[in-house]
Amino acid sequence: MLIAILNQSNGAVADADVATMTAAITTQIQDVATAWNRAPATVTFYSSAGAVPAGAYGVAIVPTIDGQPAGVVGYHAENWGVVAAQPILANAHTLTGDWSVSSTLSHEVLEMFIDPACNLWAVNGQGPAYSLEVCDPVEAPTYTDPVSGASVSNFVFPSWFDPQGTAPFDKLRQVTAPFTIAAGGYANYVRGGQFTNAAGGYANYVHGGQMQQQFGTTYPGWRKAMKSPPAPSMARSQRILGLWHT
Repeated sequence: MLIAILNQSNGAVADADVATMTAAITTQIQDVATAWNRAPATVTFYSSAGAVPAGAYGVAIVPTIDGQPAGVVGYHAENWGVVAAQPILANAHTLTGDWSVSSTLSHEVLEMFIDPACNLWAVNGQGPAYSLEVCDPVEAPTYTDPVSGASVSNFVFPSWFDPQGTAPFDKLRQVTAPFTIAAGGYANYVRGGQFTNAAGGYANYVHGGQMQQQFGTTYPGWRKAMKSPPAPSMARSQRILGLWHT
């Protein structure tokens, strides 16, 4: 799996800084792959879209995201994602700290890596189904790549999505039980859906239900104010950081 990083921020973020972020994520993805028993992805910064190989996944840093509510800072869809620099820089930093451009880029890349089709859910054993977003529940605090100095996102382990899972549940040991939220994290889940047998009896699925959100106790107001559950068609196709999923 190749994940291409592009800087299309129109000068809001320097290419050199995006290259530094990419180097940090390249190191981080090795840890994520080990934790999730996956083959590591290759994460590469490209100076132009024309240089990106066919078939690559991609995440672009842009000034703002067209067609989304003001303040949305990023999202990923089935094989691509975007990070909006301007709303982040109005409240945070470029390379370091929680909710920086760097940690937001890391967040999007990791979640694309673990759920590239953007369609996985986990049931907590008590009814609600949580989207398989590996950074949302522990979005802050972030941690620092020791070589580049750039901040990258905390992430949860498979045990977080297992009702019978055992510790550890995330990289920075911020949570102590499955399906729990760190003080600086959030989660989206569906409650009240109906279990149905698909035609032919080969599969089962849940439909209906109400999308709900849960925020940690220190989740910042400037981030929380952006969020609202998506329309059903959007829920099927993409996960939006600052709107609902990441």
